[in-house]
Amino acid sequence: MTSTEQDKTAPAKGQVLTLSNTAAAREPNDVPKPRRRTLLWSFVLCVVLPLVLAVTYYAAYATDRYAARAGFSIRGIDTSAGIDGIGALTGLASSGSTTSDSYIVLSYLASRELVEAVDSELDLRGAYASPEVDALSRLAPDATIEDFLKYWERRISTQFDPSSGIIEFEVQSFSAEHARHIADTVLRLTQTLVNELSANARSDALRFAREEVELQESRLRAALDAIRNFRASEQSVDPSASAALEIQLIASLESRLIDVNARIAALRQTLDADAPSVNALRRNAEALEAQIIERRRAIGNNGLDDAAGMSAVTQQLALYEELEVERSLAQQAYASALVSLEQARRDADRQQRYLAVHLRPQVAQSAEYPRDLRNILVLSFALIAAWGIGALLTYSVRDHLT
Repeated sequence: MTSTEQDKTAPAKGQVLTLSNTAAAREPNDVPKPRRRTLLWSFVLCVVLPLVLAVTYYAAYATDRYAARAGFSIRGIDTSAGIDGIGALTGLASSGSTTSDSYIVLSYLASRELVEAVDSELDLRGAYASPEVDALSRLAPDATIEDFLKYWERRISTQFDPSSGIIEFEVQSFSAEHARHIADTVLRLTQTLVNELSANARSDALRFAREEVELQESRLRAALDAIRNFRASEQSVDPSASAALEIQLIASLESRLIDVNARIAALRQTLDADAPSVNALRRNAEALEAQIIERRRAIGNNGLDDAAGMSAVTQQLALYEELEVERSLAQQAYASALVSLEQARRDADRQQRYLAVHLRPQVAQSAEYPRDLRNILVLSFALIAAWGIGALLTYSVRDHLT
């Protein structure tokens, strides 16, 4: 190849510089200026401006909120357990937490019943809807009870440790003294609830035993009334004792009658039948027979023979013995019911619940909320992450379409 051909095929020096500049201008890492401006304005609108507004709100408008805390646990006295640990020093029986009641209390802390009770005592709605509170933290004056509950859930926080049974809650208000009053009221209402739960559990445990005592007492009263009516109608305190006494008396009269008849028979062997001594003994025998007949009538004989006479007494005694058996059984059942009631009362005492407070509300010295720095940092990270993801997705879709 000649030098002339080499000169024709070789690019000019100026041309090489021009191509190099063009390639450098089209490097893939170089972002066009319009895209830079778009990213800058989007960053300002999506990140900087919200942060400026947030900083302005927290610095100039946000109302300080004070917190008050309380902690407690629900305990149940168990007198059957031995005294150990602290109980050995204090003389108190050991106690254990009742998890089911703890969950009931947790539900109660966020309930409408509690909110309405606290509101009626401390005008909770008026304090949270005060015009002095900033608009973002304020409760709407015309808020419904459902909105009020949602607002309350943002002003109270609870913690529960199932292993120890300890419950702690924190309430917020726009005054340190008011926050403490709220916490004290919530703690007192919670204690009232626990006492009601304990009383209801005790009442349920004793109700059956008391009903059984009342039933057996009614049975015993009916048995005693039946015996009283029987004695009034039969004119006898104890028919069995009266019948035994009458029978003994009749037996004694009959024995005397036999003796008199024997003496009469002996005298008639030596004396005439009309002898004065024989007549006297005969009159004595007639008197004894009259007494025997009278006594038999007294016990229901009515002049009949012994077998027929004793049947009336037997019926009377059988009825009385039935009444006595019923009274005895009713009395034993009543005594057994009383023992069962006492045992149920001891069992209920062992299951009694109470609120053990270990952390009482105090007046805060400084406001804990809102936590400005933390909220601003969290908002910054969230806005930057959202802006970055949004920008990446936007330009990825645009580049894919073009």
